[in-house]
Amino acid sequence: MKYKKQHTNNRGWISYLMAIWLGCLSLLVSAQQNPVFTQYTNSPLWMNPAYAGSRNALAIDFTTRQQWIGVEGAPMTYYMGAHTPINDTKMSVGASLMSDIAGPVIANHFSLSYAYLLRINHNHLLSAGLNAGLNNHWVTLNKLDLNDPTDPNFQNNIENGMTPTFGTGFVLYSPLYYLSFSMPSILPANMSYPGESQLAYRRTTPYFLSAGFNVSVARDHFVRLSGIARIEEAYENSYDMSALYNYNGYFSAGASYRLNQSAALILGVQINENVGLTYSYDFPVSSQPLNLVNFQELTLSIDLFQYFVPNLDREFRSKKAATDDGKTRSIRYF
Repeated sequence: MKYKKQHTNNRGWISYLMAIWLGCLSLLVSAQQNPVFTQYTNSPLWMNPAYAGSRNALAIDFTTRQQWIGVEGAPMTYYMGAHTPINDTKMSVGASLMSDIAGPVIANHFSLSYAYLLRINHNHLLSAGLNAGLNNHWVTLNKLDLNDPTDPNFQNNIENGMTPTFGTGFVLYSPLYYLSFSMPSILPANMSYPGESQLAYRRTTPYFLSAGFNVSVARDHFVRLSGIARIEEAYENSYDMSALYNYNGYFSAGASYRLNQSAALILGVQINENVGLTYSYDFPVSSQPLNLVNFQELTLSIDLFQYFVPNLDREFRSKKAATDDGKTRSIRYF
């Protein structure tokens, strides 16, 4: 989540330096708590609960994102998500766990998701989702390598305990495209530090808008075009665009571009029907100091289909098809 620094009074140079230092830590927390993954289409549950059940399988994703490659103690993000439809219903459930580590700053986020699928017509489905969870973060000051290890300002860890979070989102599906809007963290939350009553941070609400298109260029050859916008008060908005070539669901390759920040190369392989692996590498294209960083991501995706009975209510079909005629297309195409 993001934290916005509020007004502080000058309480001497020590408090001033502490405010600057804690502000830097807050920026680290901010950069990790609301990440925009390069592979946002592979594991989108973290930003929108309405994606629960979208792969019509027990879908499990493991993602790791590393920043400042080659730097010791560089920020890392670990994500695990799982979601599944409930047989013979239009309901789906999911859960996700994300952990951000940036030096002494550790932030953990756990969320449960629920989604309900509505059929608009034969060619359009709308998924509406809700999520609820908990955030927890702290700063392990006593583990820092200091010139003066006896400095009393760094003897105790900073911990704010648990704060609740709630969110909502919608996804509109068709056989060729999807549209998504979400607010994954609606509740505001404040964080203060012991002994620094004038130093406080406010978490703001991010908004995500994304869309994607599937384009068939030849038999077994497809191109997916997608984009995502993250809009957040008082912070730099981010806009991603990506294009991925896919061969018959077995191999994918492409690139993405984050406006005025970075570009990325993406490679993916479907090892078998159930397991896929995707790697991406981001490199900076901006001269802004905060954007001069490299990233790499690795996602392991697992889809288990054998536990489910096919449900036509979750599939696209022609106007005349009342039963499965072999021409249905599942929303898992996205």
